[in-house]
Amino acid sequence: MESQIEINVGVDVGKSTLDIVLHPLGLHFQISNDEEQILKIVQVLKTHNIKRIVVEATGRYEHAFVFACDQADLPIVVVNPISVRRYAQAIGVLAKTDKLDAFVIARFA
Repeated sequence: MESQIEINVGVDVGKSTLDIVLHPLGLHFQISNDEEQILKIVQVLKTHNIKRIVVEATGRYEHAFVFACDQADLPIVVVNPISVRRYAQAIGVLAKTDKLDAFVIARFA
């Protein structure tokens, strides 16, 4: 049953979009980085057994998503992007796309 699986979520944050991957389910969502879309995806995330949600600190673009997750009592963690990049290098992921970054962040989680 899906609800029994612990899910780690990786979020690649951009100015206009968020790429979100649920690991190990392999689900990928790309949404607009705006309040309406963030509130919708938070409701989707609440339907899963989320262990943690990891986003990289961008300086500001992650704030609305982090705040919405916190308000919804979802386990949100903001990490240093250098740590994620070093992890990606360690597992041999050298390509860089938003979807791939979200996948690496989810695995990092």
